Amino acid sequence: MILIVTLGFDEKFALRAIMRRGIKEGDKLIALLPKKGDPRGEKAFLTLKQTLLNMLPKLEVEMVEVNLQDPYEAISNLRKLFKSLSLKGEELILNLSGGQRLLIIETLAAALSLDLRNMKFELETEDSSLYFTSSLDIMLPMDLDKVDLSILQKIAEKGSIKLTDMVNEIECPKTTLWRKLNRLAELKLVEKDNDYYSLSDLGRSRLERT
Repeated sequence: MILIVTLGFDEKFALRAIMRRGIKEGDKLIALLPKKGDPRGEKAFLTLKQTLLNMLPKLEVEMVEVNLQDPYEAISNLRKLFKSLSLKGEELILNLSGGQRLLIIETLAAALSLDLRNMKFELETEDSSLYFTSSLDIMLPMDLDKVDLSILQKIAEKGSIKLTDMVNEIECPKTTLWRKLNRLAELKLVEKDNDYYSLSDLGRSRLERT
């Protein structure tokens, strides 16, 4: 696992992310900090690094400075970093709980501009009352037509449904429904258990509420 964190003046969010994920020797932590930023950020990184190395002496901990003064350069450099990390084939986790807003936006922009199916992101609220994690797919557009949306809505209403039952609910040929359900499964919008289809969390996010 490679955990990438945006680091602010306090290392607490990064430490909580690490403890939540159960980082171990052989994993890697990359902390993103503003280039020539506030000394409190560097102090937070040193505290974070020392804390981790006391627990896991062989853990790889790296600091990457991001030039906030030139957002386009920053995004380009972060793209290169993420692309090189993705080639390692390890799980990529992007924690956006700490750091300045511009750093977070640049980091997210770089990640979204790449088709990294093995990258997830996570976010913790300021008061730590809510923690959210998902794949980057939740932020990307998907080419869904009216039939796709009708299928998602019908599954949401039923909870789970068989293909044969859905034919009676949606005016669409069985072969077309089967093909569309397969595509929705590939997009991770629906999940199949035996003969029943149900919505994934990602699928729930694509419902068009009325």
